[in-house]
Amino acid sequence: MRCSEKFLSAARHRNEISGECVCCGERDAVSERRTDGLKTDTETDGTRNKSPKKLRVALIVNSRSGSLVEADAEAAIQSLKDACRSELIDVFEVADDFEAACLAAHECGADAIAIAGGDGTARSVMQMLAKRGCRAALVPLPLGTANILPHRLYGDRDAGTIMSELENYLVDDIDAGMINGEYFIVAAAVGFPAVMGRAREAMRPGGRDHAFSTAWRRARVAFKHMLIPRIRFKMRSGKSATRFRASGAFVAINDSLSGFAGIEPPETAKPVLQCIAFRLRGMWDFFGLGVEALARGLGQSRRTRILDGEQVVMTSRRALPVMLDGEPAFAHHHARIRVVPKAVRVLRPPE
Repeated sequence: MRCSEKFLSAARHRNEISGECVCCGERDAVSERRTDGLKTDTETDGTRNKSPKKLRVALIVNSRSGSLVEADAEAAIQSLKDACRSELIDVFEVADDFEAACLAAHECGADAIAIAGGDGTARSVMQMLAKRGCRAALVPLPLGTANILPHRLYGDRDAGTIMSELENYLVDDIDAGMINGEYFIVAAAVGFPAVMGRAREAMRPGGRDHAFSTAWRRARVAFKHMLIPRIRFKMRSGKSATRFRASGAFVAINDSLSGFAGIEPPETAKPVLQCIAFRLRGMWDFFGLGVEALARGLGQSRRTRILDGEQVVMTSRRALPVMLDGEPAFAHHHARIRVVPKAVRVLRPPE
């Protein structure tokens, strides 16, 4: 393995100004673009004052996602284009043909790909681009429902502010999770939380006809899943493994869900999965869980179990309902979740 491949995202192996590796002198593509405007002392004063090359940005839009459905999508997208101070190559709509839009964004030669949608749209775009070998940095914009990933990266900045600041952002590689070959960036829901999430999806604005009846049917299925601890879990941490049964769980990347309902972040700094498992025996447990989550937090509830580890294996006699970053999926009877360190390249503000 070449030095530049091994230490591509390790800043300590690169000169802060030139981006050159201190081991072999190589520079990665982003460093070369960032330093195009830096001149040597032998150049004339005229050439020395040239401004650095701007980022080439592609914008992927899911007009059926989150806040874009409820607002004037065209006006919202125009405001993003107006706010962008980088070189905006083109806008690609994924609502009609997702794969074609992602392929076009990949082939346009962008340094960064901004994603106007929610966490699920960002995950799906990342999955599609990863299959194509695309290493452009992603910029997930807070235009979905939960927007957990944008808040992790950009705090309380709105989409327009993020687009206007891209020239000041730095490249970073963040960890992801993988379940049976499918990536997720924030969390995977398994069992009754996934079915409940599908019920919520049916009530989204712009959704299918008969949304209420569909949501009610899915909610009934979720309650049935909730009261039967049919899923067998095995959580691996180092050389040890913990086995237990539960009716559902959230499996998050690192501290993605920390702060939610009193969940504490993992105590380790290395990439881990945090599993929040639920075992409910009746409606009393369901209501008790809600009260405990509000009063003390899920971490203090006797109806939940929170574990950290590098891998989770789940088996069930029935197909496992799954949601990946809010998008529905299925994992048949067996699912293996693991951490993929430094899997997603993003642009984020300097710390």
